[in-house]
Amino acid sequence: MRAAAFVLLVVSLATVAARPARAFEGFEGTRALGMGGATRAWALGDSALLLNPSGMSLAKIYNLEASYGYGSRLSENLFHASIVDSTSASTLAGGVYYTYRLDQPQGVSGTAHEAGAALSLPFSQFVAFGGTLKWFRFEGADDAPHAPAGTPSTTSSGLTFDLGTTIRPTENLSFAFVGANLVDRHHGQAPRALTYGAALVPFHDVVIALDGVTNLTRDDYTNARGTGVRAGAEVALAQRVALRLGGGTDPAVGVGYLSAGGSILSEIGAIDVGARGDLFPYRTGSARNVFVGVSLRLFVPGAVSSAAAASGQSP
Repeated sequence: MRAAAFVLLVVSLATVAARPARAFEGFEGTRALGMGGATRAWALGDSALLLNPSGMSLAKIYNLEASYGYGSRLSENLFHASIVDSTSASTLAGGVYYTYRLDQPQGVSGTAHEAGAALSLPFSQFVAFGGTLKWFRFEGADDAPHAPAGTPSTTSSGLTFDLGTTIRPTENLSFAFVGANLVDRHHGQAPRALTYGAALVPFHDVVIALDGVTNLTRDDYTNARGTGVRAGAEVALAQRVALRLGGGTDPAVGVGYLSAGGSILSEIGAIDVGARGDLFPYRTGSARNVFVGVSLRLFVPGAVSSAAAASGQSP
């Protein structure tokens, strides 16, 4: 009941604040933002819902999270809420999320929503599989991003899903393979993609990650697609502070970027911040983009593994 009330509150706030919106393909969560988007092989909590559902089986956690993000290029604002519970005695992990994005690119208004539910099941201590069922709705500029101002509003919506697996040959090394948006909606805002990654945990409080993302759907604004590479690291200090650094390339918009972030943790929750800045302009010649995010996490009492603590998921 508490979890349902939390999601309802965040969704209500987002609805009240409704404005034009843009794409979801750039949103990877605050933790991933600080690590350059490289978290698929160590996707805990909210990162699992957005990047690799099988990651929910990596740690015993019960997190409630609310996030806000802002991007300078399109003056985009984003609201996100999620719940992840992997404390079940049956080893089945699950989660739900909702994301709302608002902006006004090139003077054309639009709105977009995304909601999803995910399940993950470990088949041994070495392999876990997961899936996420997602619903999208795009209106106005998000459905027709190249339409001129004054164009009548259009709407599209539909279901798609992600499938992912995490393989851990040792406790310190993991690999991930994920197919995203496998039902093709023929929409650049929900691109079909193949993603993959590796993560090394050389010490209890250190994570080093490397990811690749291959978009199979062309971007709505640049008409480009291809493969991007991103890398990141996370260090936890005394289980009270976590620091993150990363960077990568985004072939859809022809840009390289750097990112950084951190967390302050307590016994009951955490505050996370992250920022990403472009190193050179987009193919379109527009200004460099800076994206910043902040999130609040609540730790619901229950079993929490050392793997969660290593990535700032618990105090």
